[in-house]
Amino acid sequence: MRQLIVHYWKEKVRSPFWQKSIFLNILLGFVAIYLILNFIALSLFADKILLNAYPNQSVIFSFSKILFYYFLLDIVFRFFMQQLPVISIQPYLTLPIRKRTLLHFPLIRSVFSFFNLLGLVLIIPFFIKVIASTETVSYSLCWLITVISLIFINNFINFFLKKSFSKKPLVVIVLVALIGLLLFMDVTGTVSISIVFANFLSNVSLSGFWVLVPLATLFFFYYLAYALLKNNAYIESPENKVNANIGKFRTLSNKGVIGSLIGSELKLILRNKRPKSVLYLSAFFLLYGFIFYNELYLDKIYMLAFVGLFVTSALAIIYYQYVFSWESSFFDTFLVQKISANNFVASKYYLFALMCTVSYLITLPYAFINYKIAIVNTAMFLFNVGISSIIIFYSGTFSVSFIDLGKSQFMNYQGTGAHHFIMMIPLFGLPLLIIWLFDSFGMKDYGIYALGIIGALAIIFHKYCINFVSHQLVRQKYRMACGFRE
Repeated sequence: MRQLIVHYWKEKVRSPFWQKSIFLNILLGFVAIYLILNFIALSLFADKILLNAYPNQSVIFSFSKILFYYFLLDIVFRFFMQQLPVISIQPYLTLPIRKRTLLHFPLIRSVFSFFNLLGLVLIIPFFIKVIASTETVSYSLCWLITVISLIFINNFINFFLKKSFSKKPLVVIVLVALIGLLLFMDVTGTVSISIVFANFLSNVSLSGFWVLVPLATLFFFYYLAYALLKNNAYIESPENKVNANIGKFRTLSNKGVIGSLIGSELKLILRNKRPKSVLYLSAFFLLYGFIFYNELYLDKIYMLAFVGLFVTSALAIIYYQYVFSWESSFFDTFLVQKISANNFVASKYYLFALMCTVSYLITLPYAFINYKIAIVNTAMFLFNVGISSIIIFYSGTFSVSFIDLGKSQFMNYQGTGAHHFIMMIPLFGLPLLIIWLFDSFGMKDYGIYALGIIGALAIIFHKYCINFVSHQLVRQKYRMACGFRE
């Protein structure tokens, strides 16, 4: 086990991405310290905050109700942001190392994740200040053991979910939707689940015997994650057999070079972990409208435009931020084959337009909330297909970072460069600037119509826009290829 830890550490510090992104790692370190200090401060002053918010309730009971929300949201944030500490098991399977040790290592290593640390710094200061100083030793220990068990239960639930995501994404999506439903029911008062949770925590703490329930649940989810790893730890992955049977997209192949290129990119998405997970994750952002489409924002045209731009292109923008980096492992093939840059860019443009169309149709029912949403989203859909696509593709020609298609998207910054952040300025700033210009003349609503017209004109003359990007790609292709080889 010690040697595996050493190998894991060397893999991290010796990776080219770690060495090239020292500034990003330092920045993330400062963010982590800032979050930890905020959680400690929140825990220390939680009793005063809760007394002001719930003067008629016990502070411990109120804190337990808040923990209900924390644990539900913790599962969601872990799923999207926590990167599991795994090692490449296959090279070790032929060595005289016990397979059980290889499988226990990533599970034990996940206990030391940043999310678990956040949970502990949120709970322990409050425990020392309030619970340990006012309650009995038996109550205090049972309360602490139960809450810490719940933190690690979330850890292993997340481990299981992320490992199951590539095979059964629908199950995970349903689970996240169920969590959202539970939060909605509790906030609206339909069912006070947080009170049930607080009562459960109180009863377990009062009766020392029942503390075995969360501990047994913790061991159950640990075993579940272990069983999942054990069933998939083979030298020859069964996923390869599934991938071999993916359709040939013969219909697209019959549509000429552009159709074949679109078919190849669809195969790339379906056969590789990272692009597939990016698309799955971007689907969640289609629900973005439920946060902002309410009475508070319906009269704010800037917010409607921002949300409309995002939800009508969530699939396309999030996937195509790495527009040319997806082919980084075989970009040299593009250089040597008889594939024109114009056809290469055109295939991506048409697939981008298709993804925007799918996003637009899925989010069209938001119009039932207010008719303004339909007008704004239609204008932003046209703008995305016509203008946003060109901004993203032009920015993509500055990509020089290799992407490993087999790795997960979670907390994976491989392929991210400064141009991604610079791209956001015209991508989101240009439509807001156009609305502001019309607003300064007292014609705020006409800014939306202008965006739709600009987008429609760009779609009509899209071949000229594609030529513009393809010329830039020709100028940059050797620099991109050199970067992708590193």
